[in-house]
Amino acid sequence: MTTITVQQVQDAVRRYFETMADKMPGQLTKMYSCDAVVFGPYGPRADLGRVWATIRDREYGHPECSYHFEFTSPIDVQILSDTVAVATHTFRSTANNVKEPILGKTLNRKLTDGRGTHVFVLSPEGELLLAHQHLSDICRLPLEIAH
Repeated sequence: MTTITVQQVQDAVRRYFETMADKMPGQLTKMYSCDAVVFGPYGPRADLGRVWATIRDREYGHPECSYHFEFTSPIDVQILSDTVAVATHTFRSTANNVKEPILGKTLNRKLTDGRGTHVFVLSPEGELLLAHQHLSDICRLPLEIAH
């Protein structure tokens, strides 16, 4: 039987943010379990993980958008069982020229004091998947309209 390791979880968290920056359509979706839930820093409610990923692909995936992230703390991992682990960390990120179709605008988003919590499960096939994710900002800055 395969079990989750600290290194495996830390690598998965890094891969999540790298996938956001690399703009690889559809890759974020593959990182979530089918019933995953995400609380994002800009949304008023929780979304299903795969819905969240599809929205991020649409908003961040076009050529004019740029996304940069930086971890501001180590990625701490708690192994809860052979198949479940939680990772926590702080980060900052900037996304410029984000297309916001609901508002009909292009925005710049900046998280200066972000916090991330990721709950991972190990599938029977040995794949590490996000089951729950909470990304928030301690001090939310107003959204800036891109010019």
